[in-house]
Amino acid sequence: MPAMEDCLTLVMAIPGVRAATLLDAATGLAVASAGMTADEAAERAAGAADLVRMVLAEPAFAAAATGDEIEEITVTGAAGHHLLALVTTATDARLCLHVVLDRSRGNVALARHRLRDVLRDLAAG
Repeated sequence: MPAMEDCLTLVMAIPGVRAATLLDAATGLAVASAGMTADEAAERAAGAADLVRMVLAEPAFAAAATGDEIEEITVTGAAGHHLLALVTTATDARLCLHVVLDRSRGNVALARHRLRDVLRDLAAG
């Protein structure tokens, strides 16, 4: 498995990516980040973890109801997109990759496509 920092370097190379944080979805702690200060990473990680836990706990999105597990959450704002991709590692840690994508310079489809490769490497652990 590539180092987490190497994975974040690959993510930051995706056109339009402004910042990325790898976080523990259970605790809300930032594991690694790029494109922001440590304080910003900690704040974003906590907020992203709250959103992930809320979505996963919502019966309307529950895997049991649809037979499908949540893999990604996308939030679109006026200035950009927040892509939250869930990954379960070989050690069963529940990690989330939070990517901030500039709306005018980024391409959501391209970013999602490239993130799959990075996430596959992280999950291989």
